Amino acid sequence: MRLLFYKKPIAIVLSIVMLLSITSCGSTKKTNSADIENADLKNTFTITDQAGRTVEIKNNTQSIAVVFGLATNFILALGKGENFVAISSSNDMFNRICPPLANVNTIGKGRVDMEAMAKLNPDVFIHRATDVDTLKSVSALGIPSIGIAPESTEEILQTVLLLGKVLGVEERANILMDYYNERVEFAKNITSNIPVDKRYTAIVMGSEIGKVASGNMLQSYLIETAGGINMAKDIESKEIWPVVGAEKIFQWNPDFIFLTNSIASKYNLDDLMTDPAWSELNAVKNKRVLLVPSDRDSWEFPGLATVLGFLWMLNQMYPALYSEEEFLLEVDEFYDTAYGITFTKDYLGY
Repeated sequence: MRLLFYKKPIAIVLSIVMLLSITSCGSTKKTNSADIENADLKNTFTITDQAGRTVEIKNNTQSIAVVFGLATNFILALGKGENFVAISSSNDMFNRICPPLANVNTIGKGRVDMEAMAKLNPDVFIHRATDVDTLKSVSALGIPSIGIAPESTEEILQTVLLLGKVLGVEERANILMDYYNERVEFAKNITSNIPVDKRYTAIVMGSEIGKVASGNMLQSYLIETAGGINMAKDIESKEIWPVVGAEKIFQWNPDFIFLTNSIASKYNLDDLMTDPAWSELNAVKNKRVLLVPSDRDSWEFPGLATVLGFLWMLNQMYPALYSEEEFLLEVDEFYDTAYGITFTKDYLGY
């Protein structure tokens, strides 16, 4: 009954999504008047990006360039994949979501080839907000440049709404935001009656042993949304993945250790599970050291897929409250809602 309780309202949302869902890359080509209801009669409008910059944007933006990989996922979810003229890199999953991406060129990965950018002259360039120099350099070419910073769940939703405004698909952005918020409330409600002393403790460890997600990082929020107690919650640092060291982790002795799914990792799951020094940790003894999925689309990196990150953690920590069967249904629902396509468990790698 719980599953039906939370699925019913979504049926309404999904019926809307189906109307918007792509025949090509996530949405119909036809623009709904509701998507541009806030646009004025001029040719441009202004927004404030997540770098705090005021940017003038063309109405009816058509061509998009990015070198920031995370931006690609957001734009695909907003149904604007066919508007890319440059991306940081392509992959099989992106190409399945939006086949034309296979033929889109790159203008750099992380860093911009300014000469190539000038030749493309896209309507908008979307980049990470922390790289202000690149944003300014692209703006100097006469190309509107938008900085995004999806580094927390709140900022993820702000990114969705910002890009929805920039790309003229605000209604679509609101559908995605509502879906995300509903899942957050669903997860919190499931564990709301668990006493604090009965909750599992956990950490997320980074690409090096001893590095953890600090209390102000997105990965820590995923633990808490899933009903866990984040042992690193009191660590606040401007450093990404601060080093606390193995000794501190032994002191915490968490019930679960979630490992970031990064190609840059300098260790693997087996390293921890077979290391005698770690054998007395609760997480190791109980085989609760787990790699956060998925191989194709990381569920703990900033983006909408973090909804699957905290629901996966919820299933791992409290399977009696949220079953694997329910989670598998949610995986399909997420990808169908976000991209109009589903993937097998083997393909995603989880």
